[in-house]
Amino acid sequence: MILVVLFTGSILLGPVPFLIMILALFVLGTTELFRLFSKGGLRPCGLHAASGAAMIIIIFAGLHGNANPLWLVVPALLWVGGIFIQGSEFAASLVLFWFSIPLASFIALGWVLGGATYRPLIPILVIALVWINDIFAYLTGSLAGKHPMTPRLSPGKTWEGFAGGVLFTLLAGWFLYRFTGTFSAAAWIISGGVISAFAVLGDLFESGLKRRYKVKDTGNLLPGHGGILDRFDSLMFVAPAILIVLVIINLFL
Repeated sequence: MILVVLFTGSILLGPVPFLIMILALFVLGTTELFRLFSKGGLRPCGLHAASGAAMIIIIFAGLHGNANPLWLVVPALLWVGGIFIQGSEFAASLVLFWFSIPLASFIALGWVLGGATYRPLIPILVIALVWINDIFAYLTGSLAGKHPMTPRLSPGKTWEGFAGGVLFTLLAGWFLYRFTGTFSAAAWIISGGVISAFAVLGDLFESGLKRRYKVKDTGNLLPGHGGILDRFDSLMFVAPAILIVLVIINLFL
């Protein structure tokens, strides 16, 4: 509950608190990733983390203050420099593409309604749909799950649970259409489906990562939930996907 209050509160307080919260998640998440990498003999260096943080800050600055997009060369150079200095292409790619780009995409949702004004509604609604999907997929799977989706990768994840998550997320998308008026009913239902599909992909990806490094949780920061990556694994796949979908919806629907 404290995490929900801190996360949603930072979004509502404005763009700068939102950025601070995202950077905090990035630092905590990369710390967990580096700890996993060390178990597998990988040695990511600080430039890998610096490139990811730079990307988040530069994209935020571009959205908030119309920064020159050429500044995106900075994180790209840091990322390449880290590989040349330390190697570990897999580690560098994971930090950048699985963590920093998704978090930057989530920040960008604050501007997806158009214009230069930050609007907290969309990131709040997207994270709400992600959590609704996760909660009802878990509940449905616990009560009625019989057919595992991937017995080797994640035995507890069932097709029944996935269907329950999809159903309740689509219903929640319809309610958002009724009560927010931001997009059409079709747009919110499409968004709900995309969120459910990519949330399970994010969850399965992290399950594979934990299996690769033979750990139960990525950390113990959140009692009952594990680490930051355990709690936000769905968002890492959802954020870039839903940003693309909402931009297309804005253009054509």
